[in-house]
Amino acid sequence: MIDLLDGNVLVALGDANHVHHDVTERWFAGRKSAFATCPITQGTLLRMLLLGRVVENISEAVHILDGFLKHPRHRFWPNDLGYDAVRMHGVIGHRQITDAYLAALARKHEGKLVTLDRGLAALHRDVAERIPV
Repeated sequence: MIDLLDGNVLVALGDANHVHHDVTERWFAGRKSAFATCPITQGTLLRMLLLGRVVENISEAVHILDGFLKHPRHRFWPNDLGYDAVRMHGVIGHRQITDAYLAALARKHEGKLVTLDRGLAALHRDVAERIPV
């Protein structure tokens, strides 16, 4: 089973100073299965690295992204679902729309959506796995 890492997991893994870096690094090191990113999670990583001033410029952010993309266990999943294929049951706010899409993408690929977000994991418990922090 392939793990789709959400943007927050990617940020925690990519930023050695992130509060959850050590926990996510241990989790990642303990996994032997492939992991996936998609355009949404890749964009989230780049945006958060710049927003949080983790990096000084986009080149540094892209360098961190490239580390994930070149990893031997990495798989790329395209955003190939329309929102008409996304289960919106339980979605009550705008922040849950992308989460619902990522959960649908993981379902389509028979994978898991890995997150640090307690609410996301609870709402999509059939497909989401929360890294305990």
